[in-house]
Amino acid sequence: MAKEKEKPLTHGDVLRLIKENGGRSVGLDLSGKQFERGIDLTHLNLSGIILKEAILTDAHFEGSNLLGANLEGAELSFAHFEGAELYFTRLNGATLWSTKFSPDTKLEDVDWGNYILGEEKNNLFNQAVAPYRQLKVWYTNAGIADIAAKFYYREKEANRKALKWYSKNWCHRLALEASYRFFGYGERWRNILLWIAVVVFGFAAAYYLWGSFSSSSFSDTLYYSAASFTALGYGRWAPQPLGWAKVMGAAEAFIGVSMMALLLVTFVRKWTR
Repeated sequence: MAKEKEKPLTHGDVLRLIKENGGRSVGLDLSGKQFERGIDLTHLNLSGIILKEAILTDAHFEGSNLLGANLEGAELSFAHFEGAELYFTRLNGATLWSTKFSPDTKLEDVDWGNYILGEEKNNLFNQAVAPYRQLKVWYTNAGIADIAAKFYYREKEANRKALKWYSKNWCHRLALEASYRFFGYGERWRNILLWIAVVVFGFAAAYYLWGSFSSSSFSDTLYYSAASFTALGYGRWAPQPLGWAKVMGAAEAFIGVSMMALLLVTFVRKWTR
């Protein structure tokens, strides 16, 4: 005989289970449970409740106390959290498509884990963009720039992953790919330092192996590469290049100026929030 499908939990079921738990929501484990769509849980004390991977589509939490609740991996699409208290609530991996937050929702101390939402984990990249953008705006308006930057980065990542190389937007994908690889959408200044080192030492190795210089020392070709990259001038004792090395030195100067500008913009963006 087939097992009867478990009925979705209702508002009354939640109140009953809290009562059976000694009148407290702390430690009440409803992980993986399905709740009726649009369930009314407004203005309830749900602190410490465990709703890990629960299905709470269109649930109403307006004004509820979810202090320390575990909503990790929960399905919260279209849910309402206007005015809810989410201090230390775990929301990492939750699905937040069209979820509603208001300026008075307490999101300041939410535990977002690695900041990757359920939409992105499930490869629904187009659906992930809007929740990331909403959270970015909320934290920006709240003056919490470091967390806003995390969601800005995830928004860009979702955008990049959503675009296909074989689509008509391949140029946009290429631009996002370059932005991601070179400087992490303006959030990874260390990436640029790494690329600067790669370019300077890469050109120096090319000059040393194949260039024609008055000196055969690698330290001299490294100096020539660094001087070209920074466009500061070679000095009298720089090795004198011949042939293609002159052209490559000029090309490296253009690359260097561009990368130094990127480094400056990214560094200022990071440290002036």
